[in-house]
Amino acid sequence: MRCFNVLLTALWMIGATGVWAADDYVVLQVAPAVSQAGSVAWQTQVGAKVYFDEVNNRGGVSGHPIKFVFVDQGPDISAQVRELAKTKQPVALIGSIGSAPVAKLLADRVLDTLQLPLVGPRTGATSLISDKSSNWVFFTRPSYAVEVGKVLRQFGTIGVKKVAILYSEDASGREILAQLKAAAAQGGLTVDAAIPQPRDAAKISAVATSLAGEDHQALLLAGDTAAAGAFLKRYREQNGAAQVVAMSSIEAVQMAQVAGPLLARGTAVVQVAPSPRNDAVAVVREFKNNYRKYGPYTEEPTQAMMEGYLAAKVLVEGLKRGNGGHSALAKGLAGMSNYDAGGVAFSFTQGSRSGAHFLELSVLDREGRVVR
Repeated sequence: MRCFNVLLTALWMIGATGVWAADDYVVLQVAPAVSQAGSVAWQTQVGAKVYFDEVNNRGGVSGHPIKFVFVDQGPDISAQVRELAKTKQPVALIGSIGSAPVAKLLADRVLDTLQLPLVGPRTGATSLISDKSSNWVFFTRPSYAVEVGKVLRQFGTIGVKKVAILYSEDASGREILAQLKAAAAQGGLTVDAAIPQPRDAAKISAVATSLAGEDHQALLLAGDTAAAGAFLKRYREQNGAAQVVAMSSIEAVQMAQVAGPLLARGTAVVQVAPSPRNDAVAVVREFKNNYRKYGPYTEEPTQAMMEGYLAAKVLVEGLKRGNGGHSALAKGLAGMSNYDAGGVAFSFTQGSRSGAHFLELSVLDREGRVVR
């Protein structure tokens, strides 16, 4: 059955490859393992493709079909994007993963040289959002500073004073750590343990066992999804009792699958897009309807898919408003004010490229599902 599901998924992905015409709007995603079913990048790609397929089914954007091309990220994303821009001539990039690729593209002045917008990078790095050279980047999720602030305000309502954090030793993890320390100092909380996420899976188990024996009231997970799941499993098996909160860098449902739904139960998760289970939000109903038509039906919709879908909606709205290619797209996005994507609003101004306002804390239930 698994082989059959993989085959179906592969056949579905073929729709995003092949030839395209001169009047197509090419949208390019360059991200780690984006072609690998199940990866976070793949999930964002699925969400974006579902929306693009619906747009194409309705005649495209002013008669221009959208051709979605996704490529696994190589060792030098700047050189890779420059080369792909020559051969594919995209109007935009979408859905890069993490802070490092965005920082690299900005440092190498790839986006402004090519006049190529990047929409919906999966990072909330405040340093990037506030970077004056990021005029070609349009963030569709709140900053990590906003995330951390919301979590600590919630902690304040339940009397939490001591917090630990397990963070990845990359740009995103280090920024979340810095934001936590700064916000905790202002809010009268103590960060009494800050542990880098080990790269060795066996060492993650040892870290979890050690933390389970310590007296922490709350524990933030700000690493990658697989490591967070492995940590959570061992931590709960060793009777770790702290309130665990997974930051938005972690795909919560996948984390629960790694940890086991019962052990993940009660874990709080930060959401920067509505849960695919929350039918009270109009865009969720829209997404699920389109997912049934275009998505790989062997896969359950995820939070990362919802993020990709929203990024695609913002990109297409920018194309409509700009009425043209990449330069016009950037202008259309920059002038976007209170665009309602279906219960989720986006605004971009000259002073900020962080257009997202949606943020909520949810929890995992006994089946590993995100519930409010």
